[in-house]
Amino acid sequence: MGLDNSLELSTDLKPAQVLRLMAERFGLEWDDDAHLLGPAVWVSAIEPDQDFKLMIEEAFHFRPDLSVGFRLDPNSGEYEEGNRIMLRATMFLLEHGRDGVLLFNGEHIVLQRLSGHLVLNEDSKNWTDGLRLENEIRLPHEKRPLPSPLL
Repeated sequence: MGLDNSLELSTDLKPAQVLRLMAERFGLEWDDDAHLLGPAVWVSAIEPDQDFKLMIEEAFHFRPDLSVGFRLDPNSGEYEEGNRIMLRATMFLLEHGRDGVLLFNGEHIVLQRLSGHLVLNEDSKNWTDGLRLENEIRLPHEKRPLPSPLL
């Protein structure tokens, strides 16, 4: 079973651009025209449909233009590296966007950046296992509980 995370992002980047940037920046391999593979991680990028955009806008007060999916294999010996790639890719894409939220299972907030303010969900500890966040997240941020408006 894979662990599904998605970055919902307000940006001018298109899905194909994002995949090309991620392949180059993080050394990911093309699985097909719409998906990338890396250590314990499978990545996709799409433009969300209008209903989903409205749902995110209602919950987080921004309209996403892009949804980047990260499926992690927790049974892989490379799970920690896949997790690191997801976090680095999220930070990289947040630099190329406006507002964004990283969701686990489509509803639990892992982190969010709204109006330029980055917050890590203090209650989402399992995704940080084995990661030294101070080495991965260099942007100013705070850690606090983030209850999800999607639950």
